[in-house]
Amino acid sequence: MRFLKKIKGTFFCFLFCFIVPFALFIVLNQFVFNNDLSTFNSDFTLCGVNLGGLTQEQAETKLKNELLFNSEGIKLKLCFNNKSWLFTDSDFNIESNIHTILDSAYKTNRKGNYLTKIKRLRKIKKMGFDSQIAVRYVLTDIDKKIDEICQDIETKPVDSKAIYNSNSDSFKITESKKGSIVDRDKLLNDIDIALQKNNDVTIDISTLPVEPTLTEKDLKQATKLQSKFTTNYSKSTLDRKNNIKLASNALNGLMINSGEEFSFNNTIGKRTAEKGYKEANIIKDGTFVKGIGGGICQVSTTLYNALILANIDVTESHPHSLPVSYVQPAMDAMVSWGNADLKFKNTSSLPMFIVSSANGSELTFKIYGDTKENNVEIKTSTEIVKTIPHKKDKIIPDTDGIYSDKIMFKGEFHRVKYSKDGYEAKAFRESYVDGKLQNKKQIRHATYNSQQGIVYEGVDTLPEGMTLPDNSTN
Repeated sequence: MRFLKKIKGTFFCFLFCFIVPFALFIVLNQFVFNNDLSTFNSDFTLCGVNLGGLTQEQAETKLKNELLFNSEGIKLKLCFNNKSWLFTDSDFNIESNIHTILDSAYKTNRKGNYLTKIKRLRKIKKMGFDSQIAVRYVLTDIDKKIDEICQDIETKPVDSKAIYNSNSDSFKITESKKGSIVDRDKLLNDIDIALQKNNDVTIDISTLPVEPTLTEKDLKQATKLQSKFTTNYSKSTLDRKNNIKLASNALNGLMINSGEEFSFNNTIGKRTAEKGYKEANIIKDGTFVKGIGGGICQVSTTLYNALILANIDVTESHPHSLPVSYVQPAMDAMVSWGNADLKFKNTSSLPMFIVSSANGSELTFKIYGDTKENNVEIKTSTEIVKTIPHKKDKIIPDTDGIYSDKIMFKGEFHRVKYSKDGYEAKAFRESYVDGKLQNKKQIRHATYNSQQGIVYEGVDTLPEGMTLPDNSTN
């Protein structure tokens, strides 16, 4: 029994190791690899004609019998509506000998091992399955002719546009229109089929509609108010107000397409005197100094807050080094040309719009689009993490007599800047549905430097016998 089992085991081992692989090779060779290298692959098709199993000579004969192309007498009339274009053999560089393509296909069919041959055959089969090859091979200039026709009859779609009217605080939406393009695949196929039957043919050109990218329905959805945010600048200098107005106007009515990234600096451009910007206070190196375009940061900050309330993820923003008075801590957005920017990307499927106004007292930004769900309300909150105590006053002798009308003698003081504590602060975006908090996300953790007070003191020695009145630096 053991001997029989051993023979049986050896037999099955031989069967699986040699017989089965050999049988599998025969099957694959016969039905997949097509080992007959003297003929085309069994399912090979060229110019709409099945050449499977044929030699190159047989294939050429079959092509000549089934394709009635010749170099003389072709009349091709293409029609569209009330227009027509007539082409004859003199309009084309006609090549009736299809032998070159057939020879190339045949050689590719024969070369290489089985795996290489399969890969190459796939490439040839892609060419062969396309009946347009016959048309393009025989009428070699057909695509140029079709291009000329397309320029005459094709129309581009017209998108709807949304134009904001500040007087009515509303958008006017223009009508969209469909375009059309020539159905080239169908046209070439129709020509191929017709010329196989007759050399004098008339073909009606079919077109395909091209939908506009933006329709009235899209823009009605894209012009829904998503958020509004206002800051006050009524106490600003006239020059600062001028700068705010210029930047606000540059952003008013701006459309950001779906997938487009917005850059504050790229949109506003460099702040220069030639553009009308004037000097006003800016924060530089932790202190307030004069600079061209002062006040621009209030514009970027106001926009930043409107974006947050519209549920838009800001991709770049920067806090000031010092706190500002027109927004809550950690909700500011400092910009500086070539250094710090305010950026966001419109990730919604529709365009969004920025509307701004600056009336000399209040700066307002509105965001329109489809950036949040209708039942969602966005709010922001801030939290002071810790306070950073300020340093003692810096006392500066008034040696240049800058404040000589206020102080003269040692012991006389004039304050030009008050000390202020700094702090760390966090900002959060909160999402509410039906008045209930659903999500609270931290969007900023900022540190603001403390500010040292600055006091000037007189430099002259007090005359003997003279006393000074109480002079506090508070």
